[in-house]
Amino acid sequence: MKFGSHRSMANMVLACCLFITVPAQAKWVQSHGQAKIIDHNVNQAREKAIEQALSYALLTSGARFSSEQTVSNGQLINDEFNLSHHAQSQRIELISEQVNDGYLSVKIRIDMLENPDATCQNSTLKASILLPQAQMKDRAQLRYGNLGQFEQHLSAQFADIIDQHSRSSFTHAHPNERLDVEQSLVDTRGYRLPNWLAEITDSQYILLPQIIDMSPEPSTRTFGIWENDPMRVFQLKLSLFHAISGEKVWSKHYRQEAQWEFSLQQSVNPNSAQFWRSEYGEMIHALLTDASADLDAVLSCRPLLGQVIAKQADRIIINIGRKNGLRVGDTLQLVLQQNIPDRLDNMRAIANESQVSITLDQITEESATALLTGVNAALNIQLSDLVIKR
Repeated sequence: MKFGSHRSMANMVLACCLFITVPAQAKWVQSHGQAKIIDHNVNQAREKAIEQALSYALLTSGARFSSEQTVSNGQLINDEFNLSHHAQSQRIELISEQVNDGYLSVKIRIDMLENPDATCQNSTLKASILLPQAQMKDRAQLRYGNLGQFEQHLSAQFADIIDQHSRSSFTHAHPNERLDVEQSLVDTRGYRLPNWLAEITDSQYILLPQIIDMSPEPSTRTFGIWENDPMRVFQLKLSLFHAISGEKVWSKHYRQEAQWEFSLQQSVNPNSAQFWRSEYGEMIHALLTDASADLDAVLSCRPLLGQVIAKQADRIIINIGRKNGLRVGDTLQLVLQQNIPDRLDNMRAIANESQVSITLDQITEESATALLTGVNAALNIQLSDLVIKR
């Protein structure tokens, strides 16, 4: 492997050893990272800033990784990765670093190699995800730091990360709105949400964040003052539902901990730079970035699914558009939807194959229209029928 260095930091060497299994094409990717300098430890801040920049670069390029790092005197000497999504080899160069207002910022450049056959990862199609306010399992835990409205700000932060970095999705963010779904529906049946949510939001998926734990770990304190910064846990459960069928398609738990740098009685605004630039806030941001990458992995090879929302004579309107990656002239397959009651009288959607395809002739950000052609092409098409783009 080759290594890159910066003239102002001759001793900083970054290496990345990746498994190569098939021929690949290279492209340069630039990325920025930033970390707070704690206790004047510039080397530690540099490590965290480089790690953040690598995460952003690989996520933007459709890659995901796990790493085993070798650090010497605060310098990243070797970083060995296992990547998925077919990003296979790269040379990393540190272009610059800068210290400003207690933060160290780095700029790196990565020579990314990708498998040209990775069609899923190279797709420009994006699904829309409804992201409501996060649910808090034990709101009493928010009294540490007086973190009022933390659930709203967490959802807003997560939506920003997905919209900035995701290759497979964008959000319909509603951080101030709780999703009023009966808890028994989620707990007992566990795998379905009402499909009317798709109809009122024009979303293909619904993502429910639930904060399981934000408790501080025991720490020694005297007269109400921590003798050392306590560790505080952050545990999050994410559940992804298909908006049309209501079925749960993915779920995962995340758990990390970091130092809580604030005093015991201090009130912290969870929408402030003070919070998100603290070690605890940066840990949550990194966890959400990892979760966004996991969502990409789940959605990257799924077809884009929309619905017919309006029909007049031979013209139909569908609820996916330019933001989903569609263009004028694209061809989509029509699938006829039929709702059948199950044993509990809940309607279940089934799909019937259709020989009708449509070609888009007008498009907006989140909708598109098409003119149906062919004998009897429009006879059986109804509102809420499905369209598929692969």
